[in-house]
Amino acid sequence: MATKTMADYAQQKYEEARKSLGLAAIDFSIPDEKLLELRKAVRLEEAEARRLKKKKGFFGFLRF
Repeated sequence: MATKTMADYAQQKYEEARKSLGLAAIDFSIPDEKLLELRKAVRLEEAEARRLKKKKGFFGFLRF
């Protein structure tokens, strides 16, 4: 049984947010304010995914 880590979950949310932003960008019926909100959500999800993927521990700063 596969277990999902928080980093995997955050990566999945980031991919979903990116996909929804891409679809919204080609749909001209969506207001600009909504697109800006979606972009902000994508940036936040990306930052969360990166933060959770960082290696922890003594040599975590080396990012191997």
